[in-house]
Amino acid sequence: MTVSIGIIGTGVMGADHARTLANQVAGVRLRALTDADQARAKSIADEVGAETVAADPMAIIADKKVDAILIASPDNTHRELTLACLAAGKPVLCEKPLAPTSQEAQDVVNAEVKAGRRLVQVGYMRR
Repeated sequence: MTVSIGIIGTGVMGADHARTLANQVAGVRLRALTDADQARAKSIADEVGAETVAADPMAIIADKKVDAILIASPDNTHRELTLACLAAGKPVLCEKPLAPTSQEAQDVVNAEVKAGRRLVQVGYMRR
């Protein structure tokens, strides 16, 4: 079985995740990457063999060929992107913090409970 992953954000953490997935995790295909800096996203995509670079993170979430999402974008985008993943029914690993405020984090938790499936995981240290 192969899991197709989309990564939103290719800064330090996103690029590190992309390299780890590409080089150390069996059964993973990097389908799409995106970043506000499209040149950086393209560079990382070329390095790790990702299939596409998208301009819009929502396009990656909506992509039927993407099975799961990894969010490593700026903190203030986490809530909106995680909620979009939940709405799309896609598993998501969101780098910390889940949201900038406790209320926004609670919004995500409430949405996941309402969806009736555990789809959200928050990333922390992997060292």
